[in-house]
Amino acid sequence: MAEAHARGHDASHINFLSLLGYSDRALMPKIVDGDFTFVTNNRRDFVALYRQVDLHAGLLIILPSINVAGQVRLFMAALDAIEVRGANLVNQLVEVDADGTATFTDYPIEGDKG
Repeated sequence: MAEAHARGHDASHINFLSLLGYSDRALMPKIVDGDFTFVTNNRRDFVALYRQVDLHAGLLIILPSINVAGQVRLFMAALDAIEVRGANLVNQLVEVDADGTATFTDYPIEGDKG
């Protein structure tokens, strides 16, 4: 969070929002109603859940499940890509792979059958 704050982004962790322990499905209304861009490494569950939402503030997936330092490095790479692109993340899926490459995809995901 400190990294996002240092770059001028508002950020919170589910722990600080009293949402720790919520199921993924139970988190979705909180995420959408709060207009949060959600950051996770749980691609399978959240790509499926976001398919059910017409309008959202974006989903950022850090693809490899790695240690905290690696997650921070990849999160910073994602912020770099978002800032360079000037991206508005509404209805966007941003995926960051192990080398820090960010891929942007519009929702609904074309050809995605669920």
